[in-house]
Amino acid sequence: MKRNLDFTEIQNASQPDLDHLLEEGRLVSWENFGQKLKAYYPNKKFPSISITGTECSLNCLHCNKHYLKNMHHITSPENLLQFANKLVKNHGSGFLLSGGYNEDSVVPLEPYLDVISQIKTKTNLKINVHPGLVDYNKAKALADAGIDTVSFDLITDDDVISKVIRNNKQGKDYIESFESMIKAGLEVIPHICLGLHFGDEKGNLDAIETALKHEISLIVFLSLIPTKGTAMENSKILNKDYLAKLILYTRFKKPNLEQSLGCMRVRHLDYEEVAIKAGINRIAVPKKKSLEFAVNKFELSIEQIETCCSI
Repeated sequence: MKRNLDFTEIQNASQPDLDHLLEEGRLVSWENFGQKLKAYYPNKKFPSISITGTECSLNCLHCNKHYLKNMHHITSPENLLQFANKLVKNHGSGFLLSGGYNEDSVVPLEPYLDVISQIKTKTNLKINVHPGLVDYNKAKALADAGIDTVSFDLITDDDVISKVIRNNKQGKDYIESFESMIKAGLEVIPHICLGLHFGDEKGNLDAIETALKHEISLIVFLSLIPTKGTAMENSKILNKDYLAKLILYTRFKKPNLEQSLGCMRVRHLDYEEVAIKAGINRIAVPKKKSLEFAVNKFELSIEQIETCCSI
């Protein structure tokens, strides 16, 4: 079932009307994907790798290199191959290959493509890549290497990019990169950081609208984390009802699109519960109480998966 609701209708819904829409959204989700919730746990079986260590040329206001610190630091293709072989021996399922950006907002993956191809040919490891902005040729090289999925940060608002990311790019650059990767045959999973503009709603809906114009199988919602030591540590966090409304809007616009709450988000119980009420399909590292809520309130079956939620 597809509903042609304008977002303002959902945004301005009274609480009783919103409750009704939440129920309707859940039912649409269950009709398309079953009455279940997929819980993803990357942990040791699906580690995150930075090929640049803690280095990043951008110093975005919301991150300032903070999230590179806790990743495995791989310094050469040879190291990556050794890491992958060890992961296989330890019954790992795959890894995220990421890192800091260069001045052009690109993660420098080219030296690793041959090794990625070897890993994909000789092992069953799943590889999710976070490449940054890439043109068609780079996207085709990634596809030829055999990577499984691409996690792509889709930002379309010029002001959000100039004030938060500060990389001299525009929304059209992100859209062109997104479309180039799809054209190259990659399984591209748009990641949309809600509240990226200092915790407010600017740019969120437009990014979702852009994603929904393309043939995608999954969309991942993140949210701004006011991170200590960054310029945005005192930013507000996204309103949970606004999160639910965006999930509902996305569901009604594209009922057969899976939706996920990704790792990089505010880890509040009420966020996860309202997402479950709205019919979210996947949650990365959910709280135990959220799973209990899903089972007890809606009788959902829980499927636990030891990869990132983009696989």
